[in-house]
Amino acid sequence: MDALEAELSGAQYAGLSDADAAAAINARTVTLRVPVETWRIRQAAIEAGYWATLLDAREVPATRALALNVLAWLDDQSGVIRTVDMDRPAAVAMRSALVAAGVCTQAQADELAALADVSMPWTASVGLPEVGIGLVRNARRSLNG
Repeated sequence: MDALEAELSGAQYAGLSDADAAAAINARTVTLRVPVETWRIRQAAIEAGYWATLLDAREVPATRALALNVLAWLDDQSGVIRTVDMDRPAAVAMRSALVAAGVCTQAQADELAALADVSMPWTASVGLPEVGIGLVRNARRSLNG
């Protein structure tokens, strides 16, 4: 309820009826960064056409270590590594190294990073259900009371 009260204290809700405020809150979306499943990264690389280039890079001395490290993350046979935090310094460095080695383009590396962007309703992001008039009324009472 604290998150709803804080949201309703915003100027954009001041002149709205309870019903209109509820509708506006339910329509609000946010983008969050989340860990990406390794299968989605593999799929993106396959569909973009550079998975084979990454596999071939294992055989080139200059790119062998990079390719093996990336593949160890994405093809973990133990099943321990299921997701990758795309904002983790190691993941950022690997994407940069893949571009520098010519395995993928900067645009493709940016597409990989964008896999971590997830849009969701604001209410879900703060653990609220869909907001109805009753929740708005209660939150406003709490704010004014």
